[in-house]
Amino acid sequence: MADNPGAVRVGILLFDGVEELDAVGVYEVLAKAKQIHPRLDLTVRFRAIKEEIAGALGMKFLAHEVRRDLTDLDLVIVPGGPGREEFVKDEEALKALLDFGTEKPVASVCTGALILKAAGLLAGRRATTHRSAMDELRTVADVVEGRVVEDGLITTAGGVTASIDLGLHLLTKHFGPELAREVAERIEYSGYPNP
Repeated sequence: MADNPGAVRVGILLFDGVEELDAVGVYEVLAKAKQIHPRLDLTVRFRAIKEEIAGALGMKFLAHEVRRDLTDLDLVIVPGGPGREEFVKDEEALKALLDFGTEKPVASVCTGALILKAAGLLAGRRATTHRSAMDELRTVADVVEGRVVEDGLITTAGGVTASIDLGLHLLTKHFGPELAREVAERIEYSGYPNP
């Protein structure tokens, strides 16, 4: 693992209609790293503006933290899903994302990129999303067909299962490729290339 990478406090935003695997895939990868290495300075939490969230396919989530403020985090992850259409109407949430993303890293999974777009974080950047949303994203971003695309402080992941790739990418970036490989092996995920 990388030498003393420092604490990484991750918040995964939840909202009604979130695509379950978008949120759970990256959570599984990051939380598995912490489970394997309990002394790893990594915290991953679900954050929402209410305690109980209904996913797009009916899964119920209980948020670890109910709050709008993001300033205590080091990294925010924004999943997608049909609920994003309602989420982007929340101007306070979009402003919090924009303020955070101009100073600290933000990542999205699948159509979560459209939330980043609505917040004003993707203009002129290279980005990816679910193939069904690429044309909409293309109105502001340089769309790249890839599993994970990083441009400055913003990282976007393609379709739903790219949530797992995003988690492994983030482990590589913050803690080193050895940990990402170890987690990929532990969850028996063969789709991730050796970083």
